[in-house]
Amino acid sequence: MNEAKKRSDQHLVDQAGQQLLRSKLPAHWVLREYRPDYGLDYSLEVFKEADTAGKVRTYETLGEHIFIQLKSVGEAKALPLTIHERGNVEKAPEHLVKDKIAGKVDTYRFSLERSELVTVERMGVGVPVLLVIADLTAQRCSFVCLNDYIDKILIPRNPDYQAKASRTIHVPVMNEIGTMVGETALRWYAKRPKLFAAFQRFVYQENELKWAAESPNWEELAQYFARRIQTYDFWNDAEMWIPLSWWGDAIKRYLETGDLKLLDRADDEKKSKEEIAARHKWEVYELWRQLALLPRTYEDVCREWFLPTALALFSSYPDLPEKDDASPQPTT
Repeated sequence: MNEAKKRSDQHLVDQAGQQLLRSKLPAHWVLREYRPDYGLDYSLEVFKEADTAGKVRTYETLGEHIFIQLKSVGEAKALPLTIHERGNVEKAPEHLVKDKIAGKVDTYRFSLERSELVTVERMGVGVPVLLVIADLTAQRCSFVCLNDYIDKILIPRNPDYQAKASRTIHVPVMNEIGTMVGETALRWYAKRPKLFAAFQRFVYQENELKWAAESPNWEELAQYFARRIQTYDFWNDAEMWIPLSWWGDAIKRYLETGDLKLLDRADDEKKSKEEIAARHKWEVYELWRQLALLPRTYEDVCREWFLPTALALFSSYPDLPEKDDASPQPTT
């Protein structure tokens, strides 16, 4: 007897996982299937509610996108993972401090083929790719950023990670889409291309200001640079990284008043005009020095957020209870 095409149980699991993922995302965000599929299943575009002054509610795109690789599992098992402290893996290969336990996190273990990991590595880190595990039994979608996982865990731990046909990825269960932590993380990842572009400009501007330090027109250049960067929309939309709002406020204050007020003004009456002018110039140059430091902090700290590492455990989950005496209260 001739037979028609058949649909497997895994097809039903995949369909249920897609529906679960959509149900966990904010309704005004847009999830698009990414076809043909070479390791990337979806692109996600982030929107925010527009200021409509009481009219019909509308949402505007932020121009922010991430990619998603979705793996749906009917009965996913989460197991505890012990997290050890370690040094900065940007400066040396990973060295776990075995006698210092930062804590434990429950993770989903998922094996990814080498080709999938190599594809993500080749993309670089500019646009995040999230591995999302859709746990149909728990009705939970948890994620980890594959770009950062490869860079901050796989390569420091196994420089030849491509030598094996597959690698096991640990996805922290508490990285759950549909929760405060999950939405904050997705918003944060989606801003990465904007931040990387801004970082490039900050470093450029600081260098150019150094060259102009002895020019009588140095402040004209600084004000022009400030006007170029004040319009970035992340200054007041990235509460997860407070320094951005600090320096965004400083840029606005500088353009509106001409005074950064980074240092105390209490004894101004005792200072000469020359001293006040020198302090003002120092503050302007200090602003751009701090801006140019942001990409370094981002690389050292922020790219480990939400990974199964000690630094991530301490800095990504403000409401996480202490695990033991060796686990300080995490802060953002």
